[in-house]
Amino acid sequence: MELLFTLNLLLGIGSIFWPVWFSRSQLALPWVNPFTISLAVSLPVQLMKLLGGPLVLIDGGLFDVDYQLALLMGTLLIAAQTLGLVFFLRLFGQIRIERYLPFQRLHLGSSGLWRAAAATLLAFAVFFVLLATAEFGLGNWLGNPREGYQLYRTGQGHWYAMALSTLSASYLLTLLARPKPTTAIACSLFYALLSYFLGSKGTLLAFFVTGLVFLWFLKWKHLVRVFLIGTPLLFSALVYNLFLALGDGFDFQAILEYFDYYKNAADYYHAHLAGQLPLFWGEISLSSLWAYAPRALFPDKPVVYGILLVNEFFYPGQAELTNTPAFGGAVEQYADFGLPGVIFFGFFSAQSVLTAMMSHLIFKRPGIGLNSVSGATVLLMLIQFAPAFGSYFPGWLFLALVLVIMLIVRIAAARYRWLQQPGSLA
Repeated sequence: MELLFTLNLLLGIGSIFWPVWFSRSQLALPWVNPFTISLAVSLPVQLMKLLGGPLVLIDGGLFDVDYQLALLMGTLLIAAQTLGLVFFLRLFGQIRIERYLPFQRLHLGSSGLWRAAAATLLAFAVFFVLLATAEFGLGNWLGNPREGYQLYRTGQGHWYAMALSTLSASYLLTLLARPKPTTAIACSLFYALLSYFLGSKGTLLAFFVTGLVFLWFLKWKHLVRVFLIGTPLLFSALVYNLFLALGDGFDFQAILEYFDYYKNAADYYHAHLAGQLPLFWGEISLSSLWAYAPRALFPDKPVVYGILLVNEFFYPGQAELTNTPAFGGAVEQYADFGLPGVIFFGFFSAQSVLTAMMSHLIFKRPGIGLNSVSGATVLLMLIQFAPAFGSYFPGWLFLALVLVIMLIVRIAAARYRWLQQPGSLA
C-alpha cells in the first residue's frame, strides 16, 4: 500500500508541471515562457498546499487514506483539464478562430493608452475609497489590509471586485503604453504596492507574475535575474501579510497550518465515504449561478450557495461571517456527481476552453506584437495576463467588464486621434 501511496504522491507532484509539457509540446515555446514563469513563481505555494499543510494538519500525514483520495481526485482533475485544453486548442486552430477576433483594426497610440490607464487608475481610487469607508474606515484598512479583506467585504464585494479589476486594467495599459523594461519594472513596483492594500496574497503574486511575463514578451535578457531577486522579496511581503492575519500565533508551523486545502478535502472525502455527506446531484452547480447576481441588486441572494454548501456542513454559519475555508482535491467537481463529475467538469472547464483560445490567439495566430499595439492586443493581454482581472465576475459579468474596459480604451484612443488632427486646439 505504501508503494501505491508513494506513486500517487509522485503523480500528484508531477501533475503540477503540466504547463511545462503544454507550452513545450503544444505551443513550441522555449523553456522560459509565460506558462513556466507562472509555474515557477507559484510552485512554492502549490507545494505547501499539496505537501506542507497535510504534513502538520493530518494525523496520518501524507499516507492518510482520505488525503490520498483527495490527492488522486486532484490529479485526475488536472489530467482532464489538460486533455480538454489540448482538444480545444486544436479545435480553435481548425476553425481559425482568429477570424472572429475583434478590435484588430483599432490601432492605439501611447498617449491614448496613457489616458486609458489614468482613467482606470482613477476608477480604482474611487472604488477603493468606497470599499474602505463603508465599514472599516480608510485609515484602518490602510493599516491592516488583511483584516479589511477578511472581515469587511461582506455586502461591499462589488466595490472590492471593481477596485481589483480597474487596478489590474490600469497596470496592463500602463505597461502597453510604453513597452520598455525600465518602465515595466518601475510600474510593476508601483502597482504591486497598490495591490498590497487590497489585502490578498494571491493578488500580489499575480501582479508580480504579470510583470515577469511582460518582460518575457520584451525579450529582456535580465529576466531570470529579476526573477531570482524579486521572488524572495515578494514572498517576504506575503509572509508579512500573513503575519498581520496570524498575529501572536505566527511561527513556521502556523504558516504550514495556513495551507489547509487538502486537509479540508481529506475531511470531505472521509465524511462522504462514511455516508455523512452524500452527493449533491447538481445542487452545487445550479446554485453557483447565484455568483452571477450582484448582492447590491439582489439583496435576498443566499449566503450559502455553490461549494459553500460543503463548507456549511463542516463550518455551519461561518459563510455568513465570510469565513470560507477552501477545498483542494477537486471537491467542488466531485461533490455533485462523484468521479464522472471530476472528469466532465475538468474536460469542459472554463479554464481549459479559455486558456486554449487565448493560447491559440496569443502564441499562434494572430500572435502578440508590442511594437504596434492594437485593440486586439489589449483585449488578449487583458483577458489572459492582467493580474486577477475579473476574478469576481463570472460568465456574462466578465464579458461586460471586458467590454467596459475596451470602451474606455476606444474613447481614449479617439480622444488622442482628435487631438492630433490639424487645426485642433492641441
